[in-house]
Amino acid sequence: MFEVTNDTNRRTVTARLSGFVRPNEMKDFAAAYKTATDVYGGGRHLVLADMRGLRTLEPESAAIFGEVVAYGRQRGCLMCAHVSDSTIARLQTARVASEAAPGDDITVDCVSLEEAHTQLAKARAKHFLGTEPVPMAQAAAR
Repeated sequence: MFEVTNDTNRRTVTARLSGFVRPNEMKDFAAAYKTATDVYGGGRHLVLADMRGLRTLEPESAAIFGEVVAYGRQRGCLMCAHVSDSTIARLQTARVASEAAPGDDITVDCVSLEEAHTQLAKARAKHFLGTEPVPMAQAAAR
């Protein structure tokens, strides 16, 4: 199962993958992801990769996933927050992403969807607003 949504106001593409994603479905996912990415015309954007429930990818699906990662990185992805509840799937997608974009340090592994949203908010503040968010304790002291 997959779903791709795009929040253009927040400049964030959300990619949701779960279950067994066979090659034909991964091709459909790749097309939807590329369409969402192309909205930014090569401009800066963020990605939330919600892979909770994703099972290990077949080699052909993994190769297509790698192409998707490279596509986004080449077209302005500044940060990708990954959320996964499977160690094996997380390791596989991290390896595929690393092979697709060597030297890439924009992937952030998050333990929860809440953490991913927090990391994305920090990236938005830094890259799009030109500020770093102030931690709640510091904000309350002001």
